[in-house]
Order: sequence, then structure tokens, then C-alpha cells
Amino acid sequence: MRHDRGFTLLELLISLTIIAVIVVITSGAFRIGIRAWEKGERNIETNQRIRIVLNLINHQTASICPRNIKNEDGKDRFFNAENKSLSFLSYMPLVPGNTFSTVYVKYVVEKGEDDAEHLFFYEKNIVLSDKETAEPAAEEFHELIQAHTIEFDYLRKEDNEVRWQPSWDPENDKGFPLAIRISLKRDKESAPILVIARIHKDTTS
Repeated sequence: MRHDRGFTLLELLISLTIIAVIVVITSGAFRIGIRAWEKGERNIETNQRIRIVLNLINHQTASICPRNIKNEDGKDRFFNAENKSLSFLSYMPLVPGNTFSTVYVKYVVEKGEDDAEHLFFYEKNIVLSDKETAEPAAEEFHELIQAHTIEFDYLRKEDNEVRWQPSWDPENDKGFPLAIRISLKRDKESAPILVIARIHKDTTS
């Protein structure tokens, strides 16, 4: 009768190899799962930040101050509306230290070296002063968000029809737009996120 002499060296090596392969596969799957979870968390955090920022811009834009202050050349001193920039006076400050007065606000979209568009924000308390506001320096702007594209459009009413346009020319467009639309695309293939701020009727006449 033969006695069981246990594993041979070859069997032991085969067993260890199988265990090593299982460990590698398991750890690889675990790392993939961790990376997917981290990416999902980053996407959720980014989406939340974008929606919070767009919501704040929406409220601040909807609170445009109707003061129509002109420069010597007859152009509006504070309200400037382009497809990639927007400046205006607002009753709603976002910076904590500006809570007691009307603020001058400027949003600027710039393309970065990463080919993404970056939205920058500037705000200054004018303390009810009509003195001309100097162009802010680059270091005074704060980056809010970045995306594939970020655009501003303006709703105009003409001959009982309304249409969106990429800029607002004070010489041809009377008063303020009916609404301001912020359009943001996370990437080239994604659907745009649209936020529309309706302007108070007292500012559009």
C-alpha cells in the first residue's frame, strides 16, 4: 500500500503559479474598479460644481441693475455683452465682502493651453459711485469652471418676434436683452447645459 507523500515540487510550483495569476487578475480588477469609482466621483463633483456656478450666474445676471451710465463717447459704461464676455451692474453680489452695495461684475471666457474654455469672474463693489470703473487686471479674476465650450447669448424682441443673438450692441439694441442664456458643453459630444436668466422688465424698456 502506497502512502500519500504530499505535493511534489512540480505540483507545488503549479499551485503557486495559479494562485499568483488569481491574485494578479483580482488586484487588476480591483484597481480598475477603484479608478472607475474615482472617475465617477470626479465627474459627479465636476457636474455639481458646474451646476452651482451656473445657478449663481443665473441669479446674479437676473438681478441686473438698470442704471444706464454712459461714457463720454455715449457708450454704456458698465453693460457690455459679447459671446465670450459679459459685464454689468448687479444687485446680487457673490463675493462675501460685497454684501452692502451694487457690484460691477465681469465674466470672461478664455481658451487655455489644454484647448478647454475657462470661465473667469471679477466683481467689485462700486458703493453707489458712478465713477468710471477701470479695466480689472488679470490677477483680479477668479477661475470658476472649465468646459469644452462656454457661450453667452442674448434674447432680443423685434417686430413681435424674439430671437437669440451672440452679442448686444447698445447702439442698435434698445435697453437690455429680455434674457441672457449661458450655454456650456462638457465635451465635444455632450449635449449643452443651458441656463436662461430672465431680465426684469424695468431694464428692458
